[in-house]
Amino acid sequence: MPWRRWWCGLFCLLAAAGAVADSGAAGPELELVLWPEQARLEGHFRVELQYLDAASPVRFRLDPGIAVDAVELDGQALAYTRSDDGWLELTQSLAAVDGTLVIRYGARLSDAPRGARGGGYLGAEGGFLPPGADWYPRRPAAEPHPFRVDLDVMDGHLGVASGSRVTEDHAEASYRATFEHPGGRALAVATGPWEPVTQAAGEVEIRTLFPAALEAGFGELYRNQAAAYIERFSDELGAYPFSTFTIAASPQPVGLAFSGFTLLGTQVIPLPFIPYTSLGHEVLHSWWGTSVYVDPADGNWSEGLTTFLADYQFKREAGEARAERGQWLRDYAALPATEDRPHGTFRGGNAGAARIAGYHRGAMLWLMLEDWIGREALLAGTRELYAQWRFREADWDALIATFDREADADLRPFFDQWIGRSGAPLLELTQVQRESAEAGWQLRAQLHQRSPGEPWKLRVPLGLKTEDGQETHWVELEQEGREVVIETDARPLAVAVDPDWRLFRHLAAEESPDILRRAALDPQTRLIALGDASAEEVASWLGRLPDPAERDQGTRILLGDHEATRRWLAERGFPGHPATVKPGLDVPPGPRAWMVPGAAVVVISGADAAARREVVGALRHRSHYSYLLPGQDDAPTTGLWPVPGVWQELNDDE
Repeated sequence: MPWRRWWCGLFCLLAAAGAVADSGAAGPELELVLWPEQARLEGHFRVELQYLDAASPVRFRLDPGIAVDAVELDGQALAYTRSDDGWLELTQSLAAVDGTLVIRYGARLSDAPRGARGGGYLGAEGGFLPPGADWYPRRPAAEPHPFRVDLDVMDGHLGVASGSRVTEDHAEASYRATFEHPGGRALAVATGPWEPVTQAAGEVEIRTLFPAALEAGFGELYRNQAAAYIERFSDELGAYPFSTFTIAASPQPVGLAFSGFTLLGTQVIPLPFIPYTSLGHEVLHSWWGTSVYVDPADGNWSEGLTTFLADYQFKREAGEARAERGQWLRDYAALPATEDRPHGTFRGGNAGAARIAGYHRGAMLWLMLEDWIGREALLAGTRELYAQWRFREADWDALIATFDREADADLRPFFDQWIGRSGAPLLELTQVQRESAEAGWQLRAQLHQRSPGEPWKLRVPLGLKTEDGQETHWVELEQEGREVVIETDARPLAVAVDPDWRLFRHLAAEESPDILRRAALDPQTRLIALGDASAEEVASWLGRLPDPAERDQGTRILLGDHEATRRWLAERGFPGHPATVKPGLDVPPGPRAWMVPGAAVVVISGADAAARREVVGALRHRSHYSYLLPGQDDAPTTGLWPVPGVWQELNDDE
């Protein structure tokens, strides 16, 4: 029977609420048989009635496109109804009745990925049954709870499901494994024509499920990296919550985290940075998001915390933390005001405005908290959060209470501000005066903040360069402006507001070069296509076909060959070449993309459509730069336009 299309992105696994059942009965069990070559699924769901609240109507979420073959209590048929919005409800009361409830069902699925990334399918290239897609009977209000899945996969494919793999058996054309989850919700399953390789990492089994070619080239690297991440995060936060961890390949270009496994696209796995960055992020979701669950009604806090404790810490250890913070703030500077969102409204999504609100704002929140309470208190808070909320749903109130206790401070105003408000402050230092003092030197200045609404409550780092080196002085700012007095032993030479980008804020013009991402972030970006250029060439980057520009206003993409774009720019008084903006810049022949400073124009030029598509493909991971030019060994040359910076030199008369 055809199964209607359903889709679920990376964060649907964070979409159910409830408490673990405490009846003492065994949790639900699911026997699932999959035939990839036929795109066919059969399920046998079983639960003891004493595990259910049978005095109230018993309802299950189940996709209405799935055929139900039987609903039985100890072998006797039960009457039920199906609704168009995905509910199966028993029509009789089961109060004071014991026994085993069984639901048998089946479906034919799409045989290949369709639509949005993360959609469900089952076929020869692989299969994916997403969390939240109602491919098995579930009671969201009763989750999380213990769950067991007996998974059978035919046609020579293997499979993985949420939880720990506790048994498995390989036959010539079939695979059977059992997965157990002590507190599961919205389970996921993936299948594929994989080569399984397993290695031990302490008490945890690490497995890769890759096609043979990927296994030969990358399997050992991914297993070793995953083992290192599990050891690291277990030491920092508490023991890894499952006995197995699997990295499985998907025909879709995804990076998805589930309880006990992660799903990475076959196009993603060979990328050289993934094992050292994104893999660690997905492993850490075993603590945040798929172990300590997010309360879906209260916003998704897990992506910001995961980004801070994984991606950002990797950058910190590589000496690249300041550059990472600068990239986050430049992305925010490129975001149209209409797309600005509070962190607390973030539910999911890892691109565009959603990524800035959920990942970047979130990570900066934890950085600012660390600067305030110290790293030890912050890590103590994360350990306590994990210990107290594992396999439970934690909302922002739970997080705030936990960190309040560890910091011995009232952190509510801090969290309320950075969770609940959009926008950010713009800071400025004026009337700077340097004076000699009896015991050294004194610097006086006026510190101002500008933003719509009430002033932000800030701890502002002021950088001071002196004859003895650089200092940082933290200043409380809760009003629009105040006088600042800094005492120092050595003669001050220059001063700057937050020169290391430790506050989430609007960048000043002198520290914020225009970047290519502006065109991707602005939903109103329009296209100026010259010659044979067409909107289809940039659709993969923007995620849509841009409309033609009708006037010289707003964000625009100028698309064409080098000469045509140069003439168009010259006619309007704009620089026609990247080297005009940055003298001495080497610009080899070939396709390129660059931002015209101050003009809201992104130029993408190349000899023909194929050349321009080549540079557009590179923009996916490199649009946080001002320009992208041909380089060597297939690696483009990137960079930012020069800007003056925020340091104010102190003259002798100051």
